[in-house]
Amino acid sequence: MRNENNLNRYFADEFNSEEKIEFLMMVENNEELKEEFIKKQNFLVLIDWVSSEYENKQEYVQQKLREFMYKMNETKNK
Repeated sequence: MRNENNLNRYFADEFNSEEKIEFLMMVENNEELKEEFIKKQNFLVLIDWVSSEYENKQEYVQQKLREFMYKMNETKNK
């Protein structure tokens, strides 16, 4: 639970510089936390990607989502 809270705080930009460094070191040294960090980061990038800029481009967004999911599966299966 603490790691989830720290992930949320990190991505909400609630850490000061020292806390960010400490947290990123924790991420680097903990495989489970690193995996969750990457998942959350990818999810947030995807949300940003499907922002209002693409509101009227549903086909384009769906194609990009399929490409993203395909690449995620390829990475997972390596």
